[in-house]
Amino acid sequence: MRSIDLLSTNLMDHPIALYVDAGLQASKYFNVGMFAVLIFDYFITLEAESQWVWHRKWTFVRFIFTVSRYLPFFGIGMTFVGALRTQYYPGESCVRFGQASNVLHIICILAAEGLLITRIYASWKSKRLLTFLLVFPVICFVVSYIISDTPLVFNSTNTTPINIPDPGNCLFLGGRNNVFEYAALLLYELVLLCLMLYIRFSKYNNATGPLQKTFFNDSVKYMMCIMIMSSFSIILTMAPPITWVSITDSPQVVIHSVLASRILFNLRASEGRSRIHTTIADVSEIQFGGGQLSTVVFDV
Repeated sequence: MRSIDLLSTNLMDHPIALYVDAGLQASKYFNVGMFAVLIFDYFITLEAESQWVWHRKWTFVRFIFTVSRYLPFFGIGMTFVGALRTQYYPGESCVRFGQASNVLHIICILAAEGLLITRIYASWKSKRLLTFLLVFPVICFVVSYIISDTPLVFNSTNTTPINIPDPGNCLFLGGRNNVFEYAALLLYELVLLCLMLYIRFSKYNNATGPLQKTFFNDSVKYMMCIMIMSSFSIILTMAPPITWVSITDSPQVVIHSVLASRILFNLRASEGRSRIHTTIADVSEIQFGGGQLSTVVFDV
């Protein structure tokens, strides 16, 4: 009996190594690399942020920009920790840690999309449009969540058909059910792209100001990049073995944060150039709906 107690004590004192798989290792390396991309982009755009954001007063737009800019460091940082984890202690569970990381990822994406919504609303000035922009993504998310949790479609648990030990749910594994969230995001961006093109060619077809060009071009590029990334995420979630699925954890958050920040910086830079190289009369020609776009989108 004493020898059993000593064995139990040793198990509790010493960590147990996690399983090593080629897919798991590739997913870990890729997510660690995306964290490095996020840090690199932050430092090369820090000067632009200090020039165009830091001296501005705090508004709702600046708040959601700050969330989309800085919260990814915590969300992707948690993914980074989970990816580098090589051992666990008996009795330990990583479920709550993973859930918290997922929540942060979702908030980061919502913040970046919130900046896009403010830009589209500023270009049209319609409360009905704003209502649609707020309600439609909620419907997409709820429907995707309900479908993804339906066992008739996929097994709702993140299990794998191959025999891989997963003590405490600490393995860096993802579930194929995430494909519905990527599909909902792809649909949402496709609808916004069509809406943006309609606004561009119906209301501002003759607009030639640099501010409008920057606004529409960067927004369309943003949505196209998200759609391409969502398409790749769907393929990488469904096609390879399940140990490779977690490779899609970080890219969505990183690309949302990077593109949302760069669009804002480009808009502010375009506004600054317009103020320097145009007269007061020229500035009045680059107004959206009778009011400057900068008062809505740039006031950060």
